[in-house]
Order: sequence, then C-alpha cells, then structure tokens
Amino acid sequence: MLEVKNIRKEFKNVVAVDDISFKVEPGKIFGLLGPNGAGKTTTIRMILDIIKPTSGSIFIDGKPAGKDFHNITGYLPEERGLYKKSTILDIIKYFAGLKGVPASEAEKSAKIWLEKLDIQDYKKRKVQELSKGNQQKVQFIISVIHNPQILVLDEPFSGFDPINQEIVRDEIIRLKAEGKTIILSTHQMDMAEKMCESIFLIDKGREVCHGPINEVKRNFGKEFIKIEYEEMQVS
Repeated sequence: MLEVKNIRKEFKNVVAVDDISFKVEPGKIFGLLGPNGAGKTTTIRMILDIIKPTSGSIFIDGKPAGKDFHNITGYLPEERGLYKKSTILDIIKYFAGLKGVPASEAEKSAKIWLEKLDIQDYKKRKVQELSKGNQQKVQFIISVIHNPQILVLDEPFSGFDPINQEIVRDEIIRLKAEGKTIILSTHQMDMAEKMCESIFLIDKGREVCHGPINEVKRNFGKEFIKIEYEEMQVS
C-alpha cells in the first residue's frame, strides 16, 4: 500500500501543495484529479522522489519509501520524454536497463508490449517518425516494461483516439487485476469515473474532497433539472 501523509511543498513564497494525505490500496486505481495548476504534478513528483516535500512523509507498506522505491515504480509523465532519433525498440531497452532489466529480457518484453498496443511494425522506426498517439504508447510501454508494483500515470490518454484509449484502458485494467497499485491523474472525468474506485480532488494545493467515487458523487454531485418544450409553428 502507498500512503501519502501530510505532505506540503513550498516554492519560495508559493505553497504548491498544502498538507494533503491519502492512501492507495494494491489492486485499486486511485484518481488524482483537479484543474491545471492544482498541485497534481507536484504531488506526483514528491511521491516519485523527483522533488522533496517541505514536510510530510510517503510510506510503502508502512515503511518510509527508500532507495529501492524507484525500481518498483513506473511513471508515465504528461510531457514527452523520448529521444527522437532513437529507434522504438532501442529506447524501450534503454529505459528498461535503467530499471535493472537485462537487455535480452527487455527486448522480449518490448516485443510483447508492442504487439499488445498494435505498433509492432514500428519497432525499428525512429521516435520522430511516429504520431503523437504512438509516441504515447511507447511511453506507456516504458512505464510498465520492468513490471512495477506501483504505476503512476499522468494524463495517459493524451493524443489517443477513442479506439486507442480503449486499448490502453484495457491494459491498465489488466494491470490492476494483477494487483498493481495505480495512481491515475487525468482531466478526462468520464474516464476517471469508469476506471477509479476512489478519487482525490485537489485545487490550489488543497484537498477538496476524497473517497470512494460513488460516495463522492453522492455527497458532492449537483442536481439537474430537465426542461422539455414543444416547438411553436409560426405561419
């Protein structure tokens, strides 16, 4: 289980994240939601130890996250982070190697994932030759190639058409069924509603609400009034 406890991040005179706490259970998809500038990416970067919190702690299975945390975590960032002149297969193997995966094992797994995401024919092409959607597929493969226990996905459906959204969504659901701990940050509220068991809504660095998604909808949902009318014929 991943536990974020009272984390806070200050940048000079700006408080980007202000004393937030939540838990993510294994085998669950946890939605981290909020508008642009809400503090989602800062929170993710603290979880991944890219930046240090000003205060607060992050625990894995009740213990402070240590040096081995990086090897059990997969991260799909919102921004593109691929070397454009590298071939697809080479860049997947390179990032897998950074996570300690042997080259032969990485190549075998890469080919399986390329086929799953229907881009096996592009494995020898350079990154710059791919569409934005296919580049996103490569980044997704890089985030899962080392079989991480914890998976952090920041806007994973960016650049996808509806068909490819469903392909990637199905793979995320499959990873959840394997017991992965998954944090999903997305602006696509309909996708979050379909996939997440619980959500944490953040705005201006502070918690707005959190809990099981059905409970949040019940407590914070709005009522709508449907108005029907008959069109008048004008002669």
